[in-house]
Amino acid sequence: MLIHNVKIFTNDDSNTILTGQAVLISDRNILEVGPEPGLLEANPRARRLDGGGKLLMPGFINCHNHFYGTFARGLALSKAPQDFHQILQYLWWKLDSALDLKSIYYSTIVPTISAIRNGVTAVIDHHASPNAVEGSLDKIEEAMALLGLRGILCYEMSDRDGHQNCQLGLEENARYIQKCRSAKRLNPDHLFDGMVGLHASFTLDDGSLKRAAELGWSTDRGCHIHMLEDAVDRKLTLEKYGRGVGERLADDGILGEKSIAAHGVHLDEREIELLAVTDTIAIHNPQSNMNNAVGRTNVFRLLEKDILVGMGTDGMSADIKPDARTANLVHKHDLKDSNIGWDEFQQVLLKNNPKIYQRLTGQKVGRIEAGYLADVIVVDYFPPTPMTSDNFWGHFLFGIVDAPVDTTIVNGRLIMLNKQIAGLDEEGIAAHARECAEEVWRRFEN
Repeated sequence: MLIHNVKIFTNDDSNTILTGQAVLISDRNILEVGPEPGLLEANPRARRLDGGGKLLMPGFINCHNHFYGTFARGLALSKAPQDFHQILQYLWWKLDSALDLKSIYYSTIVPTISAIRNGVTAVIDHHASPNAVEGSLDKIEEAMALLGLRGILCYEMSDRDGHQNCQLGLEENARYIQKCRSAKRLNPDHLFDGMVGLHASFTLDDGSLKRAAELGWSTDRGCHIHMLEDAVDRKLTLEKYGRGVGERLADDGILGEKSIAAHGVHLDEREIELLAVTDTIAIHNPQSNMNNAVGRTNVFRLLEKDILVGMGTDGMSADIKPDARTANLVHKHDLKDSNIGWDEFQQVLLKNNPKIYQRLTGQKVGRIEAGYLADVIVVDYFPPTPMTSDNFWGHFLFGIVDAPVDTTIVNGRLIMLNKQIAGLDEEGIAAHARECAEEVWRRFEN
């Protein structure tokens, strides 16, 4: 495939923007980026994709998501939660308990379509369904693979539903990690990888933490856990286990260079230091944190400590771009400083999210450069003012974030062209999803 007649944002370290250049894709990879006339002449048999003067850039990565949150859309609660712990009790823990394998599939495929439409080409998901544990990650993979979205999946271990259920979660993680490992031996560019998923410190007993850590270290896959999203994590962890959250996760081996600590809103200085010395990945989820009124992660302090900070949606949306804009605004607002965060959030979304994905999978994503995987998008953005490497983030926040995505390519496969996903009955899928949601909601109410 040869993509031409585009303005190219390469997302390299210099934010290079190219004009008069074309991109040659061979199999799964970007083979060459070079002058358009030469590439067109040298590759007469390549399928040509005329970008119509639009913007070509790498696809986006969502580093913390919950697909199953789809079925919370429009769901009415019988009583209003008064704090974050009650949000978990009244909404999320009841919803995930109502899921079955069919609803897991349909709650995944709907946001997968949305991700593709919004230029997201890879998702790190975190799943829970305590009454449908075995095979749950296969259902998520099946829905994502139907469209070709790249992903890292894990099952959320928790003792809140009993030790036996927590063990099932451990086994599901272990099985899926091995499944992906076998697939990648045959094809290093296989779209999926696994991690060891955990809910949060306050719902995990010491034995469960240690077993999760052993699995993570033995498979070299790392753990994916919610860490101090709310103060309740610290309070109940201390009450139950007599240790702080950071100390407990570090002592039991959960933290590490291939582990993700999502949220981190209520980290103290000692816990930030523990993330730094263990080289643990931290994921900021600004829209979700605002929605749950849990506070604002001190992203700037994490970055000062050289912690690899990424960004996720936490299931609020399949589109990561609004979270970037929200991060830009909420920190300015809370700190009453209109100049803060400009470079930091550009780094977090555009540079760090691909670094995180590459660290966890070994797959080179996030740049338009020879040797990188062909996960690229064409955006309907025609800059009304000069667009350069120095001001690209301004164009992103106030223009590109709202611009429709025209074309999405993942792993060299053309998934969406001219805003059309070939062979997809989106209306029919939504109808099936509504049927599933009605069943889930009935179980939710009981």
